[in-house]
Amino acid sequence: MKMFVNNLPHRARQSSGFTLVEVMISTFLMVTFILGGLIAVNLMGLRENQLLESKAGASDSARMAITKLKNDIYGAKGWEIGTYSGSTFTTDTNGILQGNALIIYPLIITSNQIIDATKYVVYYFDASQVANKNGLLMYLDHTSTNGTSIISVSNLIDPLYFTAENYQGYTQTVRTYKSVIHATFQYAQFQYPLTQVGSNSFFNSYRIDVRATPYLPDGP
Repeated sequence: MKMFVNNLPHRARQSSGFTLVEVMISTFLMVTFILGGLIAVNLMGLRENQLLESKAGASDSARMAITKLKNDIYGAKGWEIGTYSGSTFTTDTNGILQGNALIIYPLIITSNQIIDATKYVVYYFDASQVANKNGLLMYLDHTSTNGTSIISVSNLIDPLYFTAENYQGYTQTVRTYKSVIHATFQYAQFQYPLTQVGSNSFFNSYRIDVRATPYLPDGP
């Protein structure tokens, strides 16, 4: 009888493969990487959604405020551009018709069909905080009682003024028939929802230009 001796090393005779501990560790690492990736993607999606909601919310808020301004201009029976300081409105009478305030007379006296100058609303820009990117468009209603100024639009930067233009877009120096009232609203920060945007929470390219013409008045 012949006998054969297997001279292969002991390690070579062992079957190759992972131990249970190695499989558990590999599985744990793989699951961790997958969950980490899913969480990162989900957080990125939530962040993007917040930014989109913020822009949409700011746009919606701006549209509502500016729509009210445009409707007041459309329905004006008379209007003037000037400056508003303290509680005094001063009409621009000489030079370029440009100022930080717009006064609108929405009513007429029915007995003689003239403007009721005792009833009016005022839109005026408050630039006291413009250095902090928080210029304000204020609204004051004097149609029924001596109202209190309220904030119509906030977080504005320069320019903060109203101008009277002709149909070609040139700023007028003398009131003429069917003037166009122009105002620029350039936002420096989102307001809704409270999403931090950028290092200083500023968004410096959001701008709305408003031009509207009263339906009725034809001159001074």
